[in-house]
Amino acid sequence: NRNGYRLLDTYFTLHLCDNINICKGKQMFLNPTWRSLDFGLMPDRLDTSVSCFVVRIWGGKNDTYQLLIEWKVNLDGLKYLGQQIHARSPNEIIFGLNDGYYGALYERKGVSEIQKNLQVDPNCVRNSYDVFSLLRLHRAQCAIKQTQVTVQKIGREIEEKLRLTSTSNELKKESECLQLKILVLQNELERQKRALGREVALLHKEQSALLERGKVFEEEHSKLLLDKKPLQELRKECTAKREQFLKTNAQLTIRRRQLLSELSCIYPIDTNDQEDYFICGVKLPNSENFQAKDDGSIAVALGYTAHLVSMISYFLQVPLRYPILHKANLASPIGFACWKPAGKIANGDHLIPEGCIHFKYVYADCQAPEC
Repeated sequence: NRNGYRLLDTYFTLHLCDNINICKGKQMFLNPTWRSLDFGLMPDRLDTSVSCFVVRIWGGKNDTYQLLIEWKVNLDGLKYLGQQIHARSPNEIIFGLNDGYYGALYERKGVSEIQKNLQVDPNCVRNSYDVFSLLRLHRAQCAIKQTQVTVQKIGREIEEKLRLTSTSNELKKESECLQLKILVLQNELERQKRALGREVALLHKEQSALLERGKVFEEEHSKLLLDKKPLQELRKECTAKREQFLKTNAQLTIRRRQLLSELSCIYPIDTNDQEDYFICGVKLPNSENFQAKDDGSIAVALGYTAHLVSMISYFLQVPLRYPILHKANLASPIGFACWKPAGKIANGDHLIPEGCIHFKYVYADCQAPEC
């Protein structure tokens, strides 16, 4: 309003006299009119020939409403107010029809008596409606009802078509998705088949190669079986020979021990307190102290020693570091520094061969114990 206060939100509802809701006017209007009615919300089988109904006006704020005015209206008792609305009492309901405005008989404050008669010109008096206007109104209502029914039917058909269209679109979408999946799976199946074919061909090739190798192995196995018997016989012969060699080697070892023990009896070696060595009772001079010895004793000792060493080397089959020429008492070791042919040494009468200096003989004598 002009003072800045917010007005109440109002709406009206129509009810039959038996409290059946007919329709509901729109909200957010200061003075709701018939144009705010939603005739599409009226019941399909509503009896529009009734002349009595209830009007309720609701008001409130923030979706909280309460009943402000409730009128029980009888259309036969409405009063014609004219073509225009003049000053009326507050909280009064005015009905606007085709030929003007109608309202209820309302007593004003300060008026003691009700004016029951109205002086008008008889020529100006006319009926508010007649049979033909009611028929036109009834036909209009029937047409409106039929139009509403048709609109509702068409609306339902449109909704059904939209639903079917949406369902069809969903089905088409699913069908296209399935076709795409089928195509992808078919391509994958073809690829897997080609790969499987290559694997099968490779498998057959490997199987044929394995069969050929198996045949070669069988032939080699048969050959090995044929060669196995001679090898077994050779193995038996080798085993027998090995046993015979072991026995012979054992006998040879025993015989060597016997011969060495006999040599120790033939050429006994003794020592004294001065750690001098005697062979068969003849002193064997050390290489550092053999001066002042006669050549005969030295020759005898060296002969025994040379014979003993050569026999041990022969029995044990061990090569000597220096070769020894055994010639009884004239036996002598051969040194590489003074070696000469054996024929020249055999003809000499002395231990030192002719043409050989005494130093070389001493060197050979020094190497004799090491043999």
